[in-house]
Order: sequence, then C-alpha cells, then structure tokens
Amino acid sequence: MSLQGMTIAVVFGSRSVEHEISIITACQVMPVLRELGAEVVPLYITKRGKWITRRDLAELNTFRRGLPDEGDPVLLDLGGGRLRAGGSSMLSRPRELALDVLFPALHGTFGEDGTLAGLAALGRIPQVGSGTLASALAMDKLRSKQLFQARGFPVVPGRGATSLGQAQVAAAELGFPLIVKPNRGGSSIGVGLVTEPAELAQAVEESLQFDTQLVLEPAVPESTDLNCAVKLTSPRFSAVERPITSSGYLSYADKYASRDKTAGGLGGGKSQGTKAHDGDSRRELPADIPAATRAEVERLAVAAFDALGCAGSARVDFLLSGSGELYLNEVNTIPGSLAFHLWEASGISFPSLLEELVREALSREESRTLTMADNLLAPQQLLGKADRPSSG
Repeated sequence: MSLQGMTIAVVFGSRSVEHEISIITACQVMPVLRELGAEVVPLYITKRGKWITRRDLAELNTFRRGLPDEGDPVLLDLGGGRLRAGGSSMLSRPRELALDVLFPALHGTFGEDGTLAGLAALGRIPQVGSGTLASALAMDKLRSKQLFQARGFPVVPGRGATSLGQAQVAAAELGFPLIVKPNRGGSSIGVGLVTEPAELAQAVEESLQFDTQLVLEPAVPESTDLNCAVKLTSPRFSAVERPITSSGYLSYADKYASRDKTAGGLGGGKSQGTKAHDGDSRRELPADIPAATRAEVERLAVAAFDALGCAGSARVDFLLSGSGELYLNEVNTIPGSLAFHLWEASGISFPSLLEELVREALSREESRTLTMADNLLAPQQLLGKADRPSSG
C-alpha cells in the first residue's frame, strides 16, 4: 500500500453544525494518509467560511486549544484548475499547492451537500467521494425518500413543512408519535420525538433553527437503528452495526458520547473485534439480527448507494421495527470517520480504505463532450448564420 509522491488536500470544517465532527474525521484521516506516503495539505474552512492552511491544522490538539481563524489564505484558480495558498500581503505571492486530489472530510451543509463536489468539478480537481448530484440528493431527506419510493424501497412515509401551520397539517395526517427533523441536517442535530400535539411547536421551532424545511415522519414502533457502509468495489458492503440508543431515536449524544476519548467520540479508535459492543457502549457490531434481515440490509444498502449514484465510502442507515419490518432511512455520503470501524470489522483496514478511495478518485475520466470543437458563432458555422436576413 502506498500513495508515495501524491499531494492530497484534506478539506474540513465549513459553515455546518457538524463543524467539530468534521475536524475529528479529518484528524483521523490525515495521519493515515501520511503513513501511506502522501504529502498532506490541511485545508480548514472556518465557521465564517474562510479557507486557510497551516501545518499545525493537521493536529487535533490545535483545535482543542481553540478554533483557528488565521493561516495562509487558500484561493481557487478556476481557470488554471489549481489551488493556491498565501499571498495575503503585498510582500508575498501565493504559492501553488500542486494537488493531485481533494479529500473531503466535511459533514453537512457547505461541503457534504454537493457544494464542494461542484467546486472541484469547476476547478477540474479530482475529488474523493460522491459527485454533486449524488451528494445533494443524499443530503435532502425528502427528495431522496421520493426517489427510494419510486424504486420500490421500503421507507417510512414523510411530509415536508416550512412552518408550524404546515407541520400541524402533516401531523394530523400522519398521527403521533412523530419524528421531526431538519430536511438537510445531520448528526441528529435538531431532531425531536413528538408524542402529543402539545409538543409539536417546540420541536418545529428547534428543527427550523437548522434548516428552512423540516421533515415529519411517524415514529417506527420499538425501532432500532442499523447501519451498513457501501463502496464501489468489492467487497461492496461492510458489516452491519446496531447503534445503541438511550431514547426513542438515535440522538447526537448516542452517536458521539464515547468512553474512548482518544477517538474523539466518533466511532474511531480500535474496532477490530467482532463481538457485540466490542467494549464500546455505543454499538453492537456485528448486529445481532436474523441472517435474512442482514442480507436484506446489505442488498438495500448497495441498491440505495447505486440509485443515488454515490462513490467513495457512504453509510446507509436503516430502521428495524419491533416486529421485524425494515425501512431504508438515509444515505450519508461522508459519514463520521468515513465509517471505517464498519470496514475494519469486515477485514478492511483504514489505510487500505483510504488508498482505495484516493485511487478511485484519480481513475475517473470525464466521458462527456464538454465543448464543441468549433466556434459555432463563426460566419461559416450554423449559429453564425442565424442573424442574417433571409433572401426570400
């Protein structure tokens, strides 16, 4: 395994409620890329949207001392298809970063939602993971649910709302208890369980703090969560885990409160065992579920990944009811820690996963014809004749 000679920019942070989770993921990825021989450039996007780079931004302790706001500014040269750093004063000139690939470790808005993929495409810079459309669809819970329904996948019915009045109409149709969540949110931030009408207003207000649109869904009776990671090459799916919840839904605390402080509470650290929990109170890995249910999770996970047109390593989340009914919930195109604990439980090491993802990004070729070879406005060309008066 080697990425010797490659320069990889790891992009993280950004204007997202999952900003700090992104920092942890990036700080897990960067040392492993270095172990593989790559030169790593940390590209940190501050909470104000400022792009900076500094050598110490590759260290988690830098952020524990405070979120940085200063560093070499990063500029995108769209015409040249390259990134430059520095040049913030009249005495300095920006230096070219000479990147081979962008590696996003962004979660949520202004990154995982397709915005970075679109920027990379405009700048003609290879990027690890899903493209613009797949990323945007996966982030949008309502639209991806509609696509899954059209494919015949089992999903929980849902309704969108942008106000309390719309939410009340949807709640009357769906009944209680309900799950209320931001449509384009993540990490269970802004998610609430509503058991009666009197609780709806507060849940709606909370969700609308994080998005302009929310989703209401009937709570699945006695449900548990199941997760499975998927990628493009064999083996396509990972082991299946069952996250352990402390409430009626998988909360932010359930996901990130961890006894393993060295992993930053992000499902990282050592996940090499195959027994339930493996010393981690947040998960059962592999999930203790019937073989038929596991096989259906694996099948649907790959089908959902392909239906959206994903790439990289995505995590597909499910709900399993107390009576054994399985529902496809959502696809996370850049899951926390890239879901590497699921791959490690399947026999794929973190270094192997990262190398595969980088090489996958570099191997993609643009198959579409982007421009016409000739100037169609030239006098001898078709559009060059369009403004001429007819002789008849």
